[in-house]
This record gives sequence, C-alpha cells and structure tokens, in this order.
Amino acid sequence: MILLKRLLITVLLMSVLFLPARAQQKAEEGRTNPLADTPSETKITNDCHLSLRANLLRWATLTPDLGLEWRICPSWGIAVNGSWTSWSWSDKDRRYALWEVAPEVRYYMGEKKAWYLGAMFKAGQFNYKLSETGKQGDLMGGGITAGYQLRLNKALNLDFNLGLGYLNADYEKYEVIDGVRVRRGNETKDWWGPINAGVTLIWKLF
Repeated sequence: MILLKRLLITVLLMSVLFLPARAQQKAEEGRTNPLADTPSETKITNDCHLSLRANLLRWATLTPDLGLEWRICPSWGIAVNGSWTSWSWSDKDRRYALWEVAPEVRYYMGEKKAWYLGAMFKAGQFNYKLSETGKQGDLMGGGITAGYQLRLNKALNLDFNLGLGYLNADYEKYEVIDGVRVRRGNETKDWWGPINAGVTLIWKLF
C-alpha cells in the first residue's frame, strides 16, 4: 500500500507541475496568431493526442508491457508504462515474476519534435528464483530518459529510448526445501546506471 500511495502522489505531482505548461502554450499561440478568431483561418496543425504504447523489448522477454502517452502540447508529454509477468517451471522450483509501473514526463525538441528528454519514476515488485536461492521484494527509483521517435505513418511511430538513474531493491532471500519456503534473510541493494531501455511501438488513438 505504501508503494502504491507513493506512485499515486508522484503521478499527481507530475500533472500539477506540467499542466500549466499547456495553458501557457495556448496563451502564447493566441498572442502569436492574430487570425485565431477569424472564420476564414486555415486550421492550425496541433500535435496533441493520446497514444497506446507497447515496449517490444519487454514483449521479447515474455513480459507483457503496455502504456499510454498524452501529448498535452507539441513540446510536452506525460507517459506511463506498466509491465507484468509470472512464470514458473521445474515443478515450480524456478520462478520469474514481476510487475512495474513507470510514469514519465517528456520534453520534445527540434522542429519535428522527434527528439526528447524526460524524467522517469519506477516502482514495482519482483520474485526471482533462477537458482537454489530466490529473491522477492520491492524496487523503486528513477532517473533521466532520452530518445527519438521515428514516424512510420500517420498512426504509428517507433520510439527508441534509454533511461539512466538509480534503483533501490529491498528483498527477502529464500529457499524451497521439500515444498516449504525457508527464509534466508533480507538484503538491500542500490544500482546506478541503465534503468530502462525500449523499442516501443506507438499507436495514435486520437
């Protein structure tokens, strides 16, 4: 519950911080476009839309991943991706399970608004048992992201991105002996470096 509360607070803060940027841009467009209220004006192209996202790298590791991105204006976007998977084998003695949620705020640059920089927060839980000792716990962190969106057609883009930052993992170590889970202590680990990578297919919904 504490993890989910922190995640909700982070998403709300992102919205409060970056929605004013949308209002400011609208005001600037009104000032720089004196024909805005003229009926004969040609409609100005607006790159504000909602898109469905799927990280193909995650799907390649049998980890379903889906998300949404709201481009609140041509320069700013708010995205959130979620991943979930649960696998077991060797009579359930081996396990690979996790869920993650990663909200992100992006600033798009350049004439085509294809390059971007962003800030990401990541939280989730995992349960790995790939050897005799399993690890189950929470992860949380964040960092900066950078990427490029390649336009395929009017509806589809391909997003190449990389995130660098910090992750904290707090987990319990365990073994399974004769079908009984035996606790082997707790550990905490910190990680600085790549925290996210993606080749993401983007479908503009509207």
